[in-house]
This record gives sequence, C-alpha cells and structure tokens, in this order.
Amino acid sequence: MSLIEGVALIRTSMLNLGLCLTLLFAAPATGLAQQPTKNWDGIETLKAGTSIRIALPNQKILCAFDSADDDGLICHRRQAGVDRSIALPRSEIQLIRARNATGSVIAGTVVGTGIGLGIGAIVDSSIKNPNTTNNAKFTRGLAPIGGLLGALFGIATEFIPGKLLYKGELQQP
Repeated sequence: MSLIEGVALIRTSMLNLGLCLTLLFAAPATGLAQQPTKNWDGIETLKAGTSIRIALPNQKILCAFDSADDDGLICHRRQAGVDRSIALPRSEIQLIRARNATGSVIAGTVVGTGIGLGIGAIVDSSIKNPNTTNNAKFTRGLAPIGGLLGALFGIATEFIPGKLLYKGELQQP
C-alpha cells in the first residue's frame, strides 16, 4: 500500500467515524421530540404480541403486550424458558414505549464498527515494520468484531428509545 492509499484509508475511516457519531447523536434527538400522549385508548388497541417497555416507579419491564382495559394491562415475558403473564395496574404505569429493536441494533453496529475501526487504526499506525506493505490488518479485523459486539449490545439494551405510546399522570403523594 502506498502512502497516498494509506492516507485515503485513514481519511475514509475518519469520515465514517464522524458520520457514525452524527447518527448516534441525531437519532435519540428525534425520539426526544415526540409529543407524549396520555391516550390510554391507543394502548387498548395495540396488536397482541407488540414488544413494549413499561416504566414503573421502581423498575422497567420489557414484555410482549397481550391486552388492556381501563384499569391496566396484561403482558407476558419469557423467563427461564417459561412464559410469565404480568398484570400491571394503570395507576402504577409511568411510561409505555414501543421497543425499537431495529434502531438499537443499527446504532449499536455503527458505534461498534466505529470503535473497532478506531482501535484498529491506532494499533496499525503503531506497527513500524518496513517489510510489510499492508498495515491495515487490525483495522479490517477489529471493525467487524466491533460491529458484531455493538449489534449484540443494541439487542440487549434500548440504545434508541422506541415511540412513546403512553405517559401516565404524575402521582402527587
């Protein structure tokens, strides 16, 4: 690899990292701009099996929606290979969001790939072997590994919040 090709590779990597960071910060900002709804009727009409995240005063629950009425909702989640049904009273529910698994996986992949590229580029730039014409071995190896780890992180967490479906009223003590 010539010096010009090496500079072009680093420039491309830096542009990709800049784009990844821009997407990382721009995507959550769109979620913050959503107007919260207090319309419980929207919850009652959700399709069964919709993946939702429910915020209670002391915990967050990720489950699949089953049904809802004026008093609360019922959902289920799989624990230790067994489906467990959960009944939650409406008065305890602070927030309900649809789960954005796709967005979280994409964001995690982009961030992980950027981190892998950055670490690989740092390692590659520190190798001073005159017999080697291609020092981008770590960059090419760590980018997909970082992307995979980022995707797994996106699956495990709600990296990008889903659409706000319901926001409960503040309870006064």
